Amino acid sequence: MKTRQFCSAALLILFLAFGLGCAKKVIRSEATPLTVSQQMPKAVETQPAPKPEVTVETLSPEKPEDLAKKAQIQEENLREEARQKALREEAAKREAALQKTELKKSKLESIHFDFDQWLLRDDQKEIMIKDAEWLKANPRVKIRIEGNCDERGTAEYNLALGQKRAEAARGFLKGLGIPESRMQTISYGEERPLDPGHDEAAWANNRRADFVPVQ
Repeated sequence: MKTRQFCSAALLILFLAFGLGCAKKVIRSEATPLTVSQQMPKAVETQPAPKPEVTVETLSPEKPEDLAKKAQIQEENLREEARQKALREEAAKREAALQKTELKKSKLESIHFDFDQWLLRDDQKEIMIKDAEWLKANPRVKIRIEGNCDERGTAEYNLALGQKRAEAARGFLKGLGIPESRMQTISYGEERPLDPGHDEAAWANNRRADFVPVQ
């Protein structure tokens, strides 16, 4: 009986001793948790960059001799502009006078058409070839091609026929090398008869296209 009690007491002591030893190991193995301040690295404190110094530049007053030189240059520029303007005006006047002289010396001949026709006749093409040569020799001159008809037919029909005659003449001159920009066309129909008569001879004279120099 005593032996059993002794064994039981010995076992209890061993059990308690073993339990305490394990508890100590557990406590030693567990690390103390870090606080937030310990876990996060400390922010590096930086000082604000110094603001750049703003310097106000003060312009030194111009010297009297510099001001006088600048005024002299401006005056010279104004005189040069006035001189160039006068030269341009003089050139324009000479050009206008020359053009008027050329217009007075104009040798452009009119051409004529058959009754109720706007096609160019061969004998009239020869006249237009001479007109084209004169226009090439006077490149500054522009012309207005005026289509005309005799009195027969309605006014509306003759206006349309006169326009076709003027355009036919312009097309022929263009083919000879006269720029289209130098030519304009208009139709007067029967409004401007060259011959006031009322016979075949008068009608033949009135079926025509005139070449009028313009400025």
